[in-house]
Amino acid sequence: MNNTMINILWLAKSEYPSGSRLEPHSHDYYQIYYVTSGEGDFIVGNEIVTLGRGMYLFTRPNDIHGISDTREVDGKPLRMLEVKYVVFDREFQESLNKLPIVCQGSENIENMLELVFNEAIDTLPWYLEISTHTFIAALYYMVRYQRIEISTNSQKSQVVEKIKENIQENYKNEVSLDKLSQFVGRSKNYICKAFKESTGMTINLYLNKVRIDKAAELLVNTNLDISEISNDVGYNNIYHFIKSFKKIVGTSPGNFRKNELSGNALVSSKVRAIATIPAQQTRNDV
Repeated sequence: MNNTMINILWLAKSEYPSGSRLEPHSHDYYQIYYVTSGEGDFIVGNEIVTLGRGMYLFTRPNDIHGISDTREVDGKPLRMLEVKYVVFDREFQESLNKLPIVCQGSENIENMLELVFNEAIDTLPWYLEISTHTFIAALYYMVRYQRIEISTNSQKSQVVEKIKENIQENYKNEVSLDKLSQFVGRSKNYICKAFKESTGMTINLYLNKVRIDKAAELLVNTNLDISEISNDVGYNNIYHFIKSFKKIVGTSPGNFRKNELSGNALVSSKVRAIATIPAQQTRNDV
């Protein structure tokens, strides 16, 4: 194990008072939101998932995510350990990409994350190396736990992975249940049920999420107009594209491009966070 596998970009212990929000967004690095108290309604694509103590949101590059509302539990607000990082090792990256976006944590994982933060706060000799190695170990625990879950039904998992790969390769074209059923050699009912059980979302939602994720990339990284982007990601009707984009992201494609390029803060001004890597400072742009 060596610290060239990953690079920790930023750490934060954040506190979201009741009624706080985080606008739906995506970015080109990984991020973990680990809940240590309170409760929040997290936006995952166009679905809302409630996370409480001991759960975490695992986002990959370009995953759209946010928070629509937060609440106190036992008098405590939503508090989280947040880590932004990039991964350089391809094999490790492939393992991480198999994790679901919403996960159940564990005492071991939380303790290791706390150690990462303590090292970063104290900044004693070798703190960055210890923080990085400990965080890598926490990620391995996450992968190990998920592999145990997946191994209980490997055949179904293989079908789901094939469907995901097919959609990733063909999202620009027409994707139907008939074609996917024929591709994996299973009935439409089987693939719909297996996909929902494995991912927590329907095949159609996953397809739309992939298309909107790609559209978000094009909005930020190209000068293509919205109609060109709509067509490029598989929508034949621009109005359907705009409606789908707003439903999943929470704003129109035009506003998304404007906000991303202007660097407007996505988070409620009430949110407090202390960043400990790369430097100790108080920030609002979490």
